[in-house]
Amino acid sequence: MGDRRSMNLYWRCTMLLTILTGHVAKENRELLKERFARELHNPPQDLLQTFLIQSEDDPHCWQIISLWRNLEAYEKEHSGKIMEACVQMFCDAGSTPDRTIFHVTEHYTRV
Repeated sequence: MGDRRSMNLYWRCTMLLTILTGHVAKENRELLKERFARELHNPPQDLLQTFLIQSEDDPHCWQIISLWRNLEAYEKEHSGKIMEACVQMFCDAGSTPDRTIFHVTEHYTRV
């Protein structure tokens, strides 16, 4: 086997990261978590990863962070079922989310 550093991947990339942020009341948290699990059981092929996260500092602040293969993949799905479902999850939990989009310029993965 090669040295340990060879097991890490680092490269420049064209991926896109999207973040939906909303504030969810305590009584709606379980609804948000259930909807996330249900809606994302069959994600689009070019959705590489997605996370539902809750802020440690502000438990009302929730985000759905999604990593897309590239801008084209995101744009193809943007008006599709999965994107609308993510926005609707927050709406159903009493929040109107804000969307932020980032271009991933560098990437590191430990494997």
